[in-house]
Amino acid sequence: MKNQISFFLFAFTLILLVTSCGEDSLEPDSSFGAELQTNEESSIDHSSHRNCGMADKMEKLMSNPDYQRIHLEKLRKLALMDNDPKHRSTCANPVLIPMAIHFQGISSPNASCLVSLAQNQVDILNKDFTGSNSDINKWSSNAASYFPGVANGEACVKFVLADKNHPSGYGLSEGSPAVTINKTNGDRINAFTKYLNVFVRSNLGFLGESPLGGAGNGDGVLVDAAAFGAGSGCGNVSPEAPYNLGRTLTHEIGHYLLLDHIWGGGCNQDDDVNDTPNQNSDYGGCPSLGASSCGSTDMHMNYMDYSNDACMYMFSAGQATRMENYLSSSLSNITNNASNVYGGGDDNGSDNTDDNDDDTTDNDDNEPIETCDKPSSTNVTIVNNRKVKVSWEASFEAIRYQLIYRKVGANRWTRRSGTSTSRTLGSLTAGADYEYRVRTRCSSGWTGYTAKQIFNTVEDDTSSDNDDANCNTIKFELVLDQYGSETSWELVDENNSRIATGGPYKDGQAGRKITKEFCLPDGCYTMYVDDAYGDGICCDYGDGYFKLMTSNGSVIAESDGYFGNYDYLDVCLDGNSGSLRNRKTDPKSKKLARKKVLASN
Repeated sequence: MKNQISFFLFAFTLILLVTSCGEDSLEPDSSFGAELQTNEESSIDHSSHRNCGMADKMEKLMSNPDYQRIHLEKLRKLALMDNDPKHRSTCANPVLIPMAIHFQGISSPNASCLVSLAQNQVDILNKDFTGSNSDINKWSSNAASYFPGVANGEACVKFVLADKNHPSGYGLSEGSPAVTINKTNGDRINAFTKYLNVFVRSNLGFLGESPLGGAGNGDGVLVDAAAFGAGSGCGNVSPEAPYNLGRTLTHEIGHYLLLDHIWGGGCNQDDDVNDTPNQNSDYGGCPSLGASSCGSTDMHMNYMDYSNDACMYMFSAGQATRMENYLSSSLSNITNNASNVYGGGDDNGSDNTDDNDDDTTDNDDNEPIETCDKPSSTNVTIVNNRKVKVSWEASFEAIRYQLIYRKVGANRWTRRSGTSTSRTLGSLTAGADYEYRVRTRCSSGWTGYTAKQIFNTVEDDTSSDNDDANCNTIKFELVLDQYGSETSWELVDENNSRIATGGPYKDGQAGRKITKEFCLPDGCYTMYVDDAYGDGICCDYGDGYFKLMTSNGSVIAESDGYFGNYDYLDVCLDGNSGSLRNRKTDPKSKKLARKKVLASN
């Protein structure tokens, strides 16, 4: 089978490159998710290459259909956001990330020493992620010249040890930091859901392991006791050179925030970050500046490579943007929990929903400084009795906006997000009162919402009834490759509400054509096609593709099947016709697939 062949090739590459870093698991929700490894064979040779625990775990996780669905949804959300590198000038209101650190298997523990070491590691994280580390001058004074146009990343985040409302049964008192000692086992813990958990123990067999995109559901990252924090350590939790500057956890939390290794998967596979150059493989030790592969200079000083702690000292601006976007799109459960479990400062790490909040500050001359904030004003234009257009003033340095609306008296809000300063709302109830609010996604996180505003749709009439009665017939055509069990699809509307799904299908049906017909009201829709293995549906194992057509067979939009984990088509329908609004693809494996098919012709 393809999976088996690819697995052995991957395993062989793994042995050569000594790579492996982990993914989150859908194993039973238990705090005993991983057994302690204490035998001599699993201990780390700290004089050799950095390593972590990804390849085997990833192979296992991606065999789980539920995990595939969740992981692909994370990527979809991120793809819809503005992931272009942001060059930060200020970070006045960092997003708080509450943490809990769990030491495991510690002999004769010195509690105060371990708490101090934990805080030391958190301090390192904050410097590394915000670009305020003391060795960032290695980038600014030297390495940056090898990467024209690339800025180092300065993520607007702040890691904090939770210090209040602790779960009971873990020896934690109110006001003390969330540092447990010999109270947990494994790599997840239910009681600490909505925290970023760090599990520290000896003899893991690798320096660290993390989900490639954490869930905040009690999961976390593993770090070997010989690579945690800096300084002299505490008993058998003692950082050892060359991994004694706390950068192992920086690397692993980069994974938790959905950063892949800097080399992705070689020259033909990217790490999905715009400003990191392609790189053939990992680097260990302390490479010389200017080392290159894939036709470009390699960024081996990046925290997501395998260099020694002293020789990695930066994220790129694109990586910082990706991590901030992932926090916003998939880890709001953690950031929203900050105000509940952290009382050590005046910062508020959760989404601010205070309508009267004003983040504007004054300079020395008492002149207002322009900052990213919620829209200053909004406006509603009635299109017809069931459709309105909501628009608002652009916000300074806004990344995107979110509009929420509901019929007055309803419990649930409908959400619309995007980069535009207006949204058209359809399928409303004629003659009804609606309320809405808008907020801005800034580099530091979401602002509060604007105050509630009310609009009223006009009374129903005959023409609007006729408009609503009509629908647009749209046809979906999908051709499978040899591995239909890896292929599934989903049609969603503008609210990301699922309209229809299909697959996976049986293997061995290359060339089989699947057609579906939908009758949809005017509006915009997205058709996703997923490939669980991540190599698209064309062309090594069949000439798969998919497309959307009108009722008369005219093609609205199509995909040639060259993609990685997924591809999607965005279409807007009006009067039984369609137009291609926008189309994005996942670049993973696309170049490699096209190279193979061209070589076969």
